Amino acid sequence: MKLILTGVLAGIAAGIAVLPAAAADTVLRFNNFLPPQHGQVVDVFEPWAKSVEAATEGRVRVEFLPSTVAAPPRMFDIVESGAVDVAWGVPAYTPGRFTLTRALDLPFLGDSAEALSLAYWTVHQEMFEAANEFDGVKVLAVYTTGPGTIYTTDTPPEALEELAGKKLRAGGKTPQEVAEAFGAAAVTGPSSEAYEMLARNVVDGAFWTHEAYESYKLGDVVGGQFSVPGGLYNSAVYIIMNQAKWDSLSPKDQEAVWSVSGEVLARLGGQAWDKADASAIKLMESDGVIRFRAEGAMLDEIRERLAPLDDAWVAEAEAKGVDGRAALERIRGLASAN
Repeated sequence: MKLILTGVLAGIAAGIAVLPAAAADTVLRFNNFLPPQHGQVVDVFEPWAKSVEAATEGRVRVEFLPSTVAAPPRMFDIVESGAVDVAWGVPAYTPGRFTLTRALDLPFLGDSAEALSLAYWTVHQEMFEAANEFDGVKVLAVYTTGPGTIYTTDTPPEALEELAGKKLRAGGKTPQEVAEAFGAAAVTGPSSEAYEMLARNVVDGAFWTHEAYESYKLGDVVGGQFSVPGGLYNSAVYIIMNQAKWDSLSPKDQEAVWSVSGEVLARLGGQAWDKADASAIKLMESDGVIRFRAEGAMLDEIRERLAPLDDAWVAEAEAKGVDGRAALERIRGLASAN
């Protein structure tokens, strides 16, 4: 099944070369704030755009805007308002808007972004979608990043006490809570600002995924990396489309766009993140970054300190009418089975 779905996108994209050179009936303006070399841009957004054009036989074309029209926390707003047609975003960057997506930000969910992305897409459809947290836009895909780690400007900590009092950039609520559990101070900021925060010594380290080392060119500001099996956190992400723009498509073109979105796009997003993580880890090792992975008694202590995060999210989910405990069990079960 995995090979089939991957092949669908590859085959469709390859077919674009034989399309007639005609103007598209619909142009989808895609807003992106990630650097152009980022794995999501190269291995997800651009292939998906080609697949959309091929699947619709050229009637729908995706156009990437030359620069972002808003800061990362405003991706949902600019899509909902119609300022842009499509955008990729991180729910955690918009505190208070999303609750259920934070299930995918919790610790120890897994090391495979592809497996966790497929689990997320399934549970989104089964349990989260009815809560209407994405009301006002068309969800083309939800998926996740790879596991979150802590980068340090010097050597990584080998005991939790070494993190006490440190200032760590955190891009969402869960990393902020992890920092607090470790006795560190969280300094909020999106990924686009984290390099400068490290370079100017505003922070001593940053919560970030493996791939960030290569995507954001961190070699000259990072000396170490601290991680745990399954991740200190993951991050839910989305690709959404303006609802009116979606409604303006013909049923035929809606079906065509959907054929390369949904689960297919979620899988592609997770696969790309896994690929980028592996490449960045190889580069870190080549650059001599000191990497420390917690185990044994230290890992047990981390699990104990972070256990309340699950309980807090379960209570928030139940307030939204969702069985949070069942949702987490379903996510973890599916992620481990994929």
